[in-house]
Amino acid sequence: MAQTPKTTLAVSYAHPADKLWTLEEFRAFVGVDLHKSTVTLVAVDPQQNVISKLTVSTKCVEKIETFLRDLPGPVWMAVEAVGFIEWFIDRFGPAVDLISIADATELAARRGKRRKTDFNDAKDIAERLARGECPLGWIADPKTAGLRKLGRHWHQLSRTLTRVKHTMRSILHAANLPGPVKLDGDLTQRWLLGFGHLLKDESRKAFENFLDLILLLERQRESLRLQITFANRTEKFKTITELFKSTPGINEIWGCIIVAEIGDFGRFPNADTIEFWAGLTPDNELSAGKAREGKITKAGSATLRWALGKAAIVLCRSDRTQEKNRQRILKSTGKKAKANVAMARRLLRILFAMARDQKPYTLGEPSNHQARANQVRLKKQPRKIA
Repeated sequence: MAQTPKTTLAVSYAHPADKLWTLEEFRAFVGVDLHKSTVTLVAVDPQQNVISKLTVSTKCVEKIETFLRDLPGPVWMAVEAVGFIEWFIDRFGPAVDLISIADATELAARRGKRRKTDFNDAKDIAERLARGECPLGWIADPKTAGLRKLGRHWHQLSRTLTRVKHTMRSILHAANLPGPVKLDGDLTQRWLLGFGHLLKDESRKAFENFLDLILLLERQRESLRLQITFANRTEKFKTITELFKSTPGINEIWGCIIVAEIGDFGRFPNADTIEFWAGLTPDNELSAGKAREGKITKAGSATLRWALGKAAIVLCRSDRTQEKNRQRILKSTGKKAKANVAMARRLLRILFAMARDQKPYTLGEPSNHQARANQVRLKKQPRKIA
């Protein structure tokens, strides 16, 4: 959720000195419209008069640094949020007194219809900074940003692994072979040695190549798992991660992703705010006096929503109370995906309350899902490998 700065402003992580700034202290405000190959900077004074501007290639870092250092200080700079903003903050944060991220979604809503140019966008950010009305995002500190990278890397490896397994399963279906029960590296290797001759030469070669990818991805994920485990046990993340792990379904990986993606829970005034920030709020449509609930906004981190969805499914299997809520939603909507999203949203609100009150999860009615699944599995005939 976008936040409007008040009289007192928190210092950016780029400046370790513990200093709080007030709006009246700044003599220059810089708005930045950043693109992959070009960047536009516009500086205004407290009266919102343009005092300097610059449009250069992103490779001209010396020119940008000179532009910032020549401004009368103290200087407050805000960069419109984009996916590749990290290098700009790391490189030019020390050149100004305070650096912030401007919320792009909220800015677009406030600007309305107008002529869009790089100069106008940068100038608009600078003027809103000078008025104290610029919607600001949150800049993660280096340790949180590092943990966030580990979690997002895990997400990408998991997605790649899933796609590879789906492709291998399609090869088996084309040959009318059930294949191994699980397409993990060890079991699939044994199946290939025993029954690989049932595949055609071309299909066998493709299957072997995909198996090599699975073995590589599994090694990378195991190494990444150790990094995440060690990071979770550091002093900064240990308390909150252990608190969240009291929730069934949240392990080291999901705890890492949730903590790193959200960061400081205290910056959200209530559960509705964090739900909106995560992009889990339905996009309601109102027409002719009738309201219709649309899809979720997906405005936040896709990695966070993925982790919450995975953890919520396990939570429902462990807590019968949560499973009853899921079944109730499933009955009213008739769509499994909507029920799962609703439970992910519910889990996020539970975690917010846990972080706020510093209390572990209270398990409702225990579920015997795993025991029932084991009984069903034992009653079935042993499945043949091929």
